[in-house]
Amino acid sequence: FEMIDYAQRTDGEAVKQTYLARLDQLFSHIPTWLADYPELQIERSEVRIGEVLTDYYTAPVLVIKTPTEQLAKIEPQGACIIDAEGRIDVYGLFGIEYIIYLVNGGSYLRGEQMFKDVTDDGWYWVENNLKNKAHPMNKETFINLFMEATRYDS
Repeated sequence: FEMIDYAQRTDGEAVKQTYLARLDQLFSHIPTWLADYPELQIERSEVRIGEVLTDYYTAPVLVIKTPTEQLAKIEPQGACIIDAEGRIDVYGLFGIEYIIYLVNGGSYLRGEQMFKDVTDDGWYWVENNLKNKAHPMNKETFINLFMEATRYDS
């Protein structure tokens, strides 16, 4: 059993920059996806993330709110995630939902693909249940995730 020193084998700065670019790409779509809900406002802020491989860095956070209440916070958790190349948590009044960046078909357990629907590299919503469902991130998926986390009813 050999211990792998990932800090020597992987470029932490490249990992961080790739993660931040993927976040920016996903976050750039969210205002468009929510365009059918003109009462919703999106505020940007930042979170400080510290990981062994990447050290400390700041990442964007999105807060979705109405004029009277915060509905959801979309907060990156890091690039160095087991079985994924990044995770974002979506905090709503009714729970937390998870978006992860999967590559090469995602995770495998005993040689079987854990999420059958993972065909392309990209962001996926992994439903917070026992069905092992991963949905590729797009407008429909994001709206479903948002409604699940917030129970928002315009």
